[in-house]
Amino acid sequence: MKSLWLIPALALLLACGFTEARASEYSRTVGETDMAFAQRVLRIPDSGDPNVIAADWNGVPTLFVDYETTGDNPDRLLVALQRQPDGAYRAIQVTDGEQEGGTPDIAAIGFANADRDPAKELIVILTWNQAHYDVGGTLYEVRLFDDPKPGQISLTQLKLSGHFGSECDCTWRDGSSKHYPFKTIAAVKAELKRLGY
Repeated sequence: MKSLWLIPALALLLACGFTEARASEYSRTVGETDMAFAQRVLRIPDSGDPNVIAADWNGVPTLFVDYETTGDNPDRLLVALQRQPDGAYRAIQVTDGEQEGGTPDIAAIGFANADRDPAKELIVILTWNQAHYDVGGTLYEVRLFDDPKPGQISLTQLKLSGHFGSECDCTWRDGSSKHYPFKTIAAVKAELKRLGY
């Protein structure tokens, strides 16, 4: 008798699971632009400063959508909308660009092999403008992500991202400066090749 509460709880859990599965597949309307589609399905307000990049990732048409969250200190989210064989799209969370003295920009997106399997991984370069009394320039960070697997709702960041790290390409008030070498997709690809990928 004590386990009777499990039946309604299990029914609710299954219903929520099926709702989530349906909610993660989106259909486009006829003539809908990439931006209009992304804003509609991800519920992005105009104030979210959205950007959309269309790309082919390992043979799958993909829309990379970045936008700002709401609030006093907004982050920049990056989501991939991937077209499925039936024509619907599924949303995959890529990364959250956190505050670092400001909201970041997605400076570049590209693809390269970073784990020696046949599929290409995703390269994301984030930038934060640095304008302070003592220092000015741009903070860069490279993040590498494994290609998505069936049913996956968020990408896995590769440990190799740590090799590229984050660093300020900046000049200080005392005249010193620092250069970050991985500001472009080409530079990241060259380093991956040097590492044997």
